[in-house]
Amino acid sequence: MGSAGVHDWLPEGKPERIRYEKFVADFGNDQVVLISWDDCQLEDPRLTEFQTQLQSSSEFESHFSVLESTDQLMASLTAAPLQLSEAVAKSRLSGVMIGQDGTSAVLARVSDQGVADQNRTIELIRLAADQTDGLGRSRLRLAGTVYEAFAVDEAAENSLKKLVLPSSFLGLLISWFCLKQLKRALIVLVIAGVGQLLSVALVYYSGYQFSAVLIVLPTLVFMLTLSGAVHLMNYHAECLKQGLDFAGERAMLMGWKPCALSSVTTMLGMGSLCTSQLAPVRQFGIFSAIGLGIATVVLLLGFPALVNQFCSARQSQRKGIDLHPLAGQDSNRSRHFLIRYSNWLFGQSSRISLVGIALLVLTCGGLYYLEASTKFTDMFPDKSKTNQDMAWMEEHIGPIATVEVLVRFSPESQANALDRAGWIAKISDAIKLQGDVGGVLSAATFLPVWSETGSVRATAKRALIRKGIEESIPKLQQQGLVASSEVGEVWRILAKVSATSQADYAALTRSVATATHQTLQNSPTSHHVSVEFTGLSPVMHETQVAVLSDLGYSFLTAFLLITPIMMLIAKSFAGGLLLMIPNVLPVTLAFGCMGILGFDLDIAGILTASIALGIAVDDTLHFVCWYVDELKKDISRGEAVTFTLDKCGGAMIQTTLISCCSMGPFLMAEFLPTQQFAKLMIVMLSGAIVGDLLLLPALLLSPLGLVIKASKERS
Repeated sequence: MGSAGVHDWLPEGKPERIRYEKFVADFGNDQVVLISWDDCQLEDPRLTEFQTQLQSSSEFESHFSVLESTDQLMASLTAAPLQLSEAVAKSRLSGVMIGQDGTSAVLARVSDQGVADQNRTIELIRLAADQTDGLGRSRLRLAGTVYEAFAVDEAAENSLKKLVLPSSFLGLLISWFCLKQLKRALIVLVIAGVGQLLSVALVYYSGYQFSAVLIVLPTLVFMLTLSGAVHLMNYHAECLKQGLDFAGERAMLMGWKPCALSSVTTMLGMGSLCTSQLAPVRQFGIFSAIGLGIATVVLLLGFPALVNQFCSARQSQRKGIDLHPLAGQDSNRSRHFLIRYSNWLFGQSSRISLVGIALLVLTCGGLYYLEASTKFTDMFPDKSKTNQDMAWMEEHIGPIATVEVLVRFSPESQANALDRAGWIAKISDAIKLQGDVGGVLSAATFLPVWSETGSVRATAKRALIRKGIEESIPKLQQQGLVASSEVGEVWRILAKVSATSQADYAALTRSVATATHQTLQNSPTSHHVSVEFTGLSPVMHETQVAVLSDLGYSFLTAFLLITPIMMLIAKSFAGGLLLMIPNVLPVTLAFGCMGILGFDLDIAGILTASIALGIAVDDTLHFVCWYVDELKKDISRGEAVTFTLDKCGGAMIQTTLISCCSMGPFLMAEFLPTQQFAKLMIVMLSGAIVGDLLLLPALLLSPLGLVIKASKERS
């Protein structure tokens, strides 16, 4: 079972992740749901009724470990033995469980099973709200890590239901428009649809679910398979035009090499994502590569049978259908245009090549300014309910994100329970003074205040308090605020920081760390005290760094895997590098402009670079394969470019148009990373077709193109 939860996006093997996993081992998981509603005050009877309804569920104990509300915590602080005043009690819970305006909440700590079954966990909360008089699920305000993971998965599921079918239908319409015949469009749709369904089955029977990263997999496989089918359909039209028998088989034999090579290069681009430190990205790389490989086998084996059955030459002629993109009365006009275009390219080839190479260099510089974001609020539109609820929580109660401060007392430490509680109180007070911290929760929140004076009365009171603290250690351990191990006793401080502010997680963690270290440095007896900082907030900062490094590593891996194939086609080391220029340029152009314009890259964005490189190479391979074959006929480079554009230029435009339109519906996805994936794919695919029809021919016609030569063996 896969999950889209942020805890699944953490980079593996990093010291921060190791610290976080050790923290979870000591204190249990820190997955919570914070629940509130408008006008939820301390005296609101719905607080008690809601908890009663939730606890009455037969699944409560399996999905929740602790359930506590503001009124319960206030009661424990104001009752014996603490007997704090209401004002002091509120100040201790301020920014954590009660807001400045008195807004209260219910905090549900979720069990491991509840985290694994997060959909049911949220549904149990909503059912309890429905059963509470005057409440109902529509009035709930929810936040917390479990709800964030649920919201992301819910958005992915909605996208799968709402957008995949429109994407497929739009692909059919554009295919029909390009191929001029419904039967031909249906054939390519059936082949692509089978590949799409096989990719869905691959994920399902592997025991995973469609997370917000995997959601684009079916459409991606559909788009790539459809692209290959359109190329084969154009080869089939060429065979019919020449009056050849067994046109389906001949088309497959003509196209199998570029189709297979293009699938291999795209699979290599996808497979390069397996180098990612992030589990969802690795899953996407594995499933997409395998899914495309299976779909390619279906394409090459199924195409001849389908076209021979439904698209014979006699049927096409009877219906008056053009058998070639340039056939019919416009053929001569099209050929004249291609000759003029090739002549223009030959005259401007050096200038176009120089501009293309200069753009490549300049946009590579823009990559330096590219920033990543993994904040939950950046994954949804500002007007979405998830972001509005989070903003409401931070306005009325306090910050949502948490930096965990772990104060460890070594076994050699001579500090007693009172001394240790004093350390925690001092550090908590120092952290609370930081402007980025909205609230602090620690063992000191639930302990009494004592005097540091040396009077007899104060000394006696401290002795009583010390005994009380020692007796309360088991309760503090149950509350997840103290943990004991062979390497010492650890006291936990939860510093609440904003999840909606523009400050990144690194800056928030540094603010908390600075206050902690300054407090420790001011005491000469702190040499047996050490401190660590963990929690999802600090680790998600490392995820931001991992997103950028993954983008670089995966793209470099894809480049190193794909370039040798281009060298093999070009039969030249320099020729292979030359052919990669129009394929790399769309990627550097898209990401370089993002960096220069200040747009952040999200986790789905790192998928596009390697995939776009693999897809861009598809059309390049078809072009170069035809170009090299034409050169074998001892004709000029200009003539070879003209004939190559005639043979596959139309199919290249068609496949790009179909692919971009198939990604179009995902521009309306609720989940913003899916939107960014679609935008980047459309931009890079559009740039790739310009590169293949403008920059690539110019490079081949320029002096640089002399490095690509054909053997004298005729095609």
